[in-house]
Amino acid sequence: MKTKASELLKMFLEQREGLLGFIFALTRDREAAEDLFQETGVAVVEEANRGTEVRQFLPWVHEIIRRRVADHFRKKSRRGSLEHSGALDEVVSLAFCENREEPAKVHQSREYLDECLEELPAAQRELIEQRYRREAPLRQIAATADSTEGSVKVLLWRARRQLARCIEGKMASGGEE
Repeated sequence: MKTKASELLKMFLEQREGLLGFIFALTRDREAAEDLFQETGVAVVEEANRGTEVRQFLPWVHEIIRRRVADHFRKKSRRGSLEHSGALDEVVSLAFCENREEPAKVHQSREYLDECLEELPAAQRELIEQRYRREAPLRQIAATADSTEGSVKVLLWRARRQLARCIEGKMASGGEE
């Protein structure tokens, strides 16, 4: 059964917030995320016009996004050096694939993220803030903390793991943790 371009585009636009979040998590660049979202929309319509059969929309569109993001980084790396954490991308990608949630659940998990960030020790919270909100490079964070990039990566991994456990706990208990 072929899926009409209009149906796919409607599904794509309904998932805009989650898909943009997915792209941003992979690129850490708001402008690039918006551009890649638009490119993905064009690709969705082109695939539908070719008669591509789509059984599961989100896994299908996530694969298109992954390819677009990979192309983006290949182009960007040709223009200069790129600091990019492949391990984090895999974790984020897996998280989005496993959690095909409706927008209300996505909003709720964001609230839990904010709550869990507040529960982190101040030093870990500051690392997360520097890396993901201020988009500071590892090199800069390490210099500020008078540490090595490797140590910062380990500390960030531990903080992300703690955040994930906290969010999962709140999701499981309905936020009553």
